Amino acid sequence: MRDKIFERSIVQNSAATLAGIKVGNLFNHNFASYEACIKAIEDANEELNSKDVYVELLECHDDFYLIYIYRKKLLVGTLKDCNVRALLVKYGYTGECDAEAVLGFLKKRIVEAKTFPHEIGVFLGYPIEDIKGFVRNRGRNCIMCGLWKVYSNPKKAKEYFCKIDKCNSIYMDVYCKGRSLLQMTVGA
Repeated sequence: MRDKIFERSIVQNSAATLAGIKVGNLFNHNFASYEACIKAIEDANEELNSKDVYVELLECHDDFYLIYIYRKKLLVGTLKDCNVRALLVKYGYTGECDAEAVLGFLKKRIVEAKTFPHEIGVFLGYPIEDIKGFVRNRGRNCIMCGLWKVYSNPKKAKEYFCKIDKCNSIYMDVYCKGRSLLQMTVGA
């Protein structure tokens, strides 16, 4: 991968996805131009797709770009869950399990929605109970707050948060010691 700043951003923001622990991660990145963004994403996909990791541009504003990095097989598995499909249908999705089609609709929702789409939690691997709790409570009254607002099973969520923190720390340490992005990415 040629864009070392973007590569570092992927590691900093998506270690758990690279490790195969999480469905996906979302982060903003600054690029000099739209063309530079597309080139960096193409390079990342060329390097990572063989390990079932994909990088998508979801939205851009000026020189800031909303990047989604995900494990396609984990995303498709998530989309097959009947509770997830039911939730997505409420927001206008067709209920299909095709990752590209669903991501295409998510991009449309991000651009058209007045607020950031609450179903984003599905794409990030958040528990469906917590996504529904967030919607039902309008983001208030959570039991605890970490990577997301928790409305059910705080013990399990806390353990998961600790696992993600440890993964992030290890991945940044290993990356700073010279391991490549491809070497750090667990195969599917």
